[in-house]
Amino acid sequence: MMMLPRLIKLLILTVNLVPLLFLHNAYSQTPISTPTTEQIIQALEKSGALDRAIDRGIERYRNKQINAAKLRQQKEAAEKLAMAKNARAVDAQSDFIYGKPDAVISIIEYSDFECPYCKQFSDAPIQVVDQMPSQVNLVWRNFPLPFHEPMASKEAAAAICVAQQKGNNAFWKFNEGIFKGTLTNGQGLPKANNIDPLEALAREQGADIEIFRACIDSEAVQKQINADIEDGRNAGISGTPGVILINHKSGTFNVLAGAIPADALKQEVINLINIKP
Repeated sequence: MMMLPRLIKLLILTVNLVPLLFLHNAYSQTPISTPTTEQIIQALEKSGALDRAIDRGIERYRNKQINAAKLRQQKEAAEKLAMAKNARAVDAQSDFIYGKPDAVISIIEYSDFECPYCKQFSDAPIQVVDQMPSQVNLVWRNFPLPFHEPMASKEAAAAICVAQQKGNNAFWKFNEGIFKGTLTNGQGLPKANNIDPLEALAREQGADIEIFRACIDSEAVQKQINADIEDGRNAGISGTPGVILINHKSGTFNVLAGAIPADALKQEVINLINIKP
């Protein structure tokens, strides 16, 4: 359908040949019969010229579309990198950090406990940090998606509340427990023996359950979650898992999206390490 205007132009050109043939008859000693437009088109089709012209037009259109798509992708990538620089600075006092707090590379993960892709991805950054402990750390930031509420925010609050009582290591163990057990997509953890599964996980970390219950519903914890969401939006995050890599030494960034495998994530980290200041 896209090539129809070009075909029409071609037909118009052939029609324009007819007056020239009349002139030829007027001034030539050997008059020739004037072919009809249909005859000209048939001749072009028989010779293959029409098909070749159409093929060239299709190829030109295809290349133009490919080049336009590449330019769009480059522009979008540049915009994402520019926005990633708005991410809140990594702070060992306020962030949940897995690994060496002052590592040169930080993997900032904006995540949602009820996101199935986040569950799939959850082990990947842990593996990378474990393989490169002196160079990389993982920074967790909550980014519960509206269609996974209210469970996504409840689980985010629960993890924060466990960390407030039992520290950073307990947060990461609780984090792992949620991802291992959640049914995702807002369904949360399945109940066993009519016991609240989040409370059961909190008990495993030694948390005081009365304090834990009061904490989950607190305004302060919800503000902390909202601050993470706002930070993610300012940094250009729109879905989960959203990942920003930062080289603190060179000041360079990279933006990743989706549940990429651990090997691919590790290679992106290595690429960022190799960028010199």
